[in-house]
Amino acid sequence: MATDGPRAEAFLLRIASRCSGIQWPQRMTFPASEKNWNVVLQGIMVTMLPSSIWRMPSTTDSWKSAKSTTLNEAITLHRDALKLRPVENETFHRSSSFYNLALCLSHRHDKLGAVDDLEEAIALGQEALALCPPGHPHRDVSLYNLGFDLRKRFVEKGEICDLEEAIKLYRAASELRPPGHPERSSSLYQFVLCLSSRYESQRVVDDLEEVVTLRRAELELCPRGHPDHHVSLHNLACDLRRRFAKTAAIHDLEESIKLHRAALELRFPGHTDRSSTLHQLSLCLSNRHEKLGVIGDLEEAITIGREELKLRPSGHPDRCESLHNLACNLRKRFVIQAVVHDLEEAMELHRAVSELRPSGHPEQSSTLHELALCLSNRHDKLGLVNDLEEAIMLGRTALELCPLRHPDNGKSLQNLAHDLRKRFVQKAAICDLEESIELLRPALELRPIEHPDRSSSLYELALCLSHRHDKYGEADDLEEAILLGRTALELCPPWHPDRGMVLYNLACDSWKKFQFLHQAATVAPPTSRVDLAFSLCEFSQHLWDQFQKQAMTTDLDNAIRLATYALELRLPPEHSSVGKWVQRLAQEETSDEPVMLSGAVDNLCALANYLRARFQTQHAIVDLNEAITLCRYVLQFRPIGHPDRASSLHYLA
Repeated sequence: MATDGPRAEAFLLRIASRCSGIQWPQRMTFPASEKNWNVVLQGIMVTMLPSSIWRMPSTTDSWKSAKSTTLNEAITLHRDALKLRPVENETFHRSSSFYNLALCLSHRHDKLGAVDDLEEAIALGQEALALCPPGHPHRDVSLYNLGFDLRKRFVEKGEICDLEEAIKLYRAASELRPPGHPERSSSLYQFVLCLSSRYESQRVVDDLEEVVTLRRAELELCPRGHPDHHVSLHNLACDLRRRFAKTAAIHDLEESIKLHRAALELRFPGHTDRSSTLHQLSLCLSNRHEKLGVIGDLEEAITIGREELKLRPSGHPDRCESLHNLACNLRKRFVIQAVVHDLEEAMELHRAVSELRPSGHPEQSSTLHELALCLSNRHDKLGLVNDLEEAIMLGRTALELCPLRHPDNGKSLQNLAHDLRKRFVQKAAICDLEESIELLRPALELRPIEHPDRSSSLYELALCLSHRHDKYGEADDLEEAILLGRTALELCPPWHPDRGMVLYNLACDSWKKFQFLHQAATVAPPTSRVDLAFSLCEFSQHLWDQFQKQAMTTDLDNAIRLATYALELRLPPEHSSVGKWVQRLAQEETSDEPVMLSGAVDNLCALANYLRARFQTQHAIVDLNEAITLCRYVLQFRPIGHPDRASSLHYLA
């Protein structure tokens, strides 16, 4: 570029008038030195950009009103300025030309989508950072801007190395922007975005932990009264719910709900972000209902979901999410209350969502999965064969959309297998049962020991194997079913909603095994829990007799298992504690419970006797403690004057 004479003057006036809108005097003295030309040229470029951009080059929102032609001129000017700032002339801020040119290219990439612009922006950002070593006053800006463009490229290309480098840069930038620094909040925000992306990609809990820590720091920078306080409340609440989804720590969910309620107060009716907070609060309440079983949480989630849906009318970009979550909560309420209207409405909403999530939509599989669940539930309620057929068809499509390594692959395998097993029960087509078993084995592998749904996979597979045993009589299938059932029961504590179902099927399989081993004639299976408990007690007594003759530890262990199952089968639905149930039986003398009372006492005595015997052979103190507890229960049925009280005291002693 010419730096003297009329050509330089004409060029400068043309650029100034066309790009900046400033009318330069017709007569003025132009600088003679290259250094001063740098200053003038930089000044022209500054007038082209909003002042907020010049102070903080990484803020992209202020660029939205800039025209592409002005942006192209700015890029040209920055390139010219860079030529006037050679490598050996860093004194005149060559690094600032690098990052300002990179900023313009990055913004043009956002507007036009040219990949080359982003690539050049990153290359220039790297050169700018190289010219800003530790101690340089603009190092934090160079770190921040390069991290911004690298994260942008990661979003587009999905290369984890870009995200890793961006995290490294933002971590360094945050250290250079300690508490009190005016740009600390922007660094924390971008740093959190990167860590959050890496967590979604790799599921490393440490990233999520750091995200929560940084969100708390953001909230401290935006206290009550700060215009962004509601945003910080909302963001921290969302990440706490994500951590709850990973760790199942209820205190995270409780805090998330508290923060969302506080944010909702600041996002009053009419606030542009109110629907977002309603959406997240509804999710939290639904999660807490699943965890604690409080029906009030589900009711509130549905009420909030309806308000949220009104704020997201047809055409709103997030309407399908609102439809989906409200439908899911209505189906949950149907499972509890069996009101068909809820299920019908849920299906109507899911079908509306499916229109908004056509083939190719990333969330299509989720919609198909939930609609299949609704159809399967309606089949269970009304017995419509077509509902089950459609559920299976949708389940297959959902599974195709969730291949191996997809986060919903295990769920899709499980639910399709469940519906195929139901169709086998109706039509006895063995191919359905075989396919169900084939699907459930990989589903179980995807749900390791700590997975919250592992027990349901174990239960479902045990049920299928039990059916196949009934069909073909293979002893190995029954043995595996019992083993899986025992494992499932261990994962379902007394208060678990599925424990009764898991226990009953395990007890039925145990009955099948010992009926086959110890009775020659075919005997009809018990038809009630009480009858099943009585049969298991009989089998346990047989094993006890066998143990006394042969001293086989397995016989004693099996006797204890069967007697334990029998005792729990006797518990009414409202009792999860044997102690409380025994206390009620001992205190109440109703005419319809003499048989139940007699069976319960015999069951308690037998189990206490078995446990005492195992303690004597294996010396496990837990067996002795349990035997003592059971003996104390028996004493409640044998007050002073009872003919068997002396023997009970003897066993207890």
